[in-house]
Amino acid sequence: MSTKQKINRFVGSIGAIIGIFVFIAYIPQIIANLNGAPAQPFQPLFAAVSCLIWVMYGWTKEPKKDWILIIPNAAGVILGGLTFITAL
Repeated sequence: MSTKQKINRFVGSIGAIIGIFVFIAYIPQIIANLNGAPAQPFQPLFAAVSCLIWVMYGWTKEPKKDWILIIPNAAGVILGGLTFITAL
């Protein structure tokens, strides 16, 4: 593996970890929604849809799946979707 590929993998991994934390930030909003203080549902809905598109892109990428895209965006689909549902 070349130095450029190692840097790319490292930067991609850091980006994926940060991406997961971005969507973990929805958890307090989910809790607030469940406790009767719902927020507007549209931002998490659109975030979940955007993440779903990225998951589909990473899943169908050739020659192999792009897990650095799939993993954090799958978290976005799940947590954005939960935030949307609980805000209704």
